Amino acid sequence: MPRNVQVMFAASLAFFFVTATTFTSLGYVLYTMVAELGWSKAAAGLSFSLLGLACGIASPLPPVMMKTVGTRMTMFLGCLVLAAGFLIASMISDLTYFFIATSLMGIGFTLAAPSPAVYLLATWFPRTSARMIGFYFMIGSSGGIAGPLIVGTIVGLTGDWRLHWMVMAICAALVGLVCLICVRDAVKVESVEQVKGPGDKRDGAAAQPRNWTVREALFNPTFVTLAVIMTVVQLVVTSTHSILVAHIATLGDGAAPGAIAMSLLAFAGTGAKGVTGAVCERYDPRRILIAGLILQAAAMAVLWSSPHVLVACGAAALFGTGWGMTWLSAHVLILRYFGAAIAGDMTAMATTATTLAVLGPVGAGTIADLTGSYAPAMLVFSILLVGATAVAVLFLRAPQQRPQGDEAQGGTDGVGELVPAE
Repeated sequence: MPRNVQVMFAASLAFFFVTATTFTSLGYVLYTMVAELGWSKAAAGLSFSLLGLACGIASPLPPVMMKTVGTRMTMFLGCLVLAAGFLIASMISDLTYFFIATSLMGIGFTLAAPSPAVYLLATWFPRTSARMIGFYFMIGSSGGIAGPLIVGTIVGLTGDWRLHWMVMAICAALVGLVCLICVRDAVKVESVEQVKGPGDKRDGAAAQPRNWTVREALFNPTFVTLAVIMTVVQLVVTSTHSILVAHIATLGDGAAPGAIAMSLLAFAGTGAKGVTGAVCERYDPRRILIAGLILQAAAMAVLWSSPHVLVACGAAALFGTGWGMTWLSAHVLILRYFGAAIAGDMTAMATTATTLAVLGPVGAGTIADLTGSYAPAMLVFSILLVGATAVAVLFLRAPQQRPQGDEAQGGTDGVGELVPAE
C-alpha cells in the first residue's frame, strides 16, 4: 500500500474512532451511568462540558508536539491518552474520577484529530489536499453514526457500561498502534507556524491576494459575527449530544430510540457537510448558513413541543442537516472573506471561541433538575438559534478589503519553506 494511502487510512480511522467514542456517544453512556450511580443531571452535563473544555484548552498542544516529537508520535500519544481516559471511566464509582476521565478523553481527541491529520494530508496530497481533507472530515463525521449504535449494542446486550469503556480503551490502544505503524510526515515540522497553516503554498493559495493579517481579521466585525454564530451553534450541538438520548427516553420508549435519533442526527450532518461543499460553489454560503440556522431552530422547537418519539427522531435528523449546512458554510465564509493565507489561523481562532459551548450541557442539566424535563432547555436553544439567525441576517457581511499596498507594510503570517522528511 502506498505510504500516502496508509497515512490517509490511519488519520481517517483515528478521526472516525474519536468521533464515535466521545461526543456523539457519551450522552448514551451517561444515561445508563446516571441511572445506576445516582448522579444529578447537572453533574452529568458537567462531565460532558469538561470533555469539550479539555479539547479547547489542549488545542495549542498538537502544533508544539508535532514540532518536538513528530506527527506520528503526537497521534500515538493522543490515542494512549484516550485509552487512559476510557480505562479510568471503566473503573470509577466517584464522580470526580469521571471528570478526570472525560478531561483525558478531550485531550486525547485534540492530539489524535483533526489538527495533525489536516497537516499530514496537506503535505502528502499537495495537489488534492482540499479534496482529501473533505473526505477525511466526512469519514470522521460518520463515526457519529456508528458511535451510538456501538454503545447501544454493548450496553444493550450486556447491561454493563463498564465493559463498554474497557472495550473502547483496548480499541484506542489498537488505533494508536495503527497510527504508529502507518503515519509518517511527508515533510519536517520545523515551526509551530508551519503546522498552523499547512499547505498555504500549495493549491494556488499563494497566488491569492493577501490583504489580511491575523490580528486585523481577528478584530474585524465580520469575523466576530461568525465566531458568535459558530459558538451558539456549537453550544446547541454539544448540549444536544449530551441530552438527546435522555430526552427521548422520557417520551416513554427507553434509550434505544435515542440511540437511533443520535445516529440519524450524525448521518444527516455527515451528508449535509458533503453536499454543502458543492452547493457553496454555486450559491452564496451566507444564505446557506442562514438556512441551516433556521432548520436547527425549527428542529429544537419540534423537540421542545412534540411528545412523540418518531417526530423527535425526525427532528434530530432535521437538526443534523441544519448543523452540517451551517458548520461547513461558516468555514467556507472564513476562507472567502479572509483568504487562504490565514484561513488555518482564523479557523483555529473561531474554534477556540466555541469553547464557551461547554456551558451548554451544564445549563441543560440544571434546567432538567429544576423542571424534571429537558424540554425547556430545547426551547431555550431554539430561541438562541433564532437570535443567531437574526445576527446573521442583520450583521454578517463581507468585510471591506485592505488596500493591496498595505500588504507590504503589515505583512501576513506566512508559512516557511517545507523541508522533506528523512
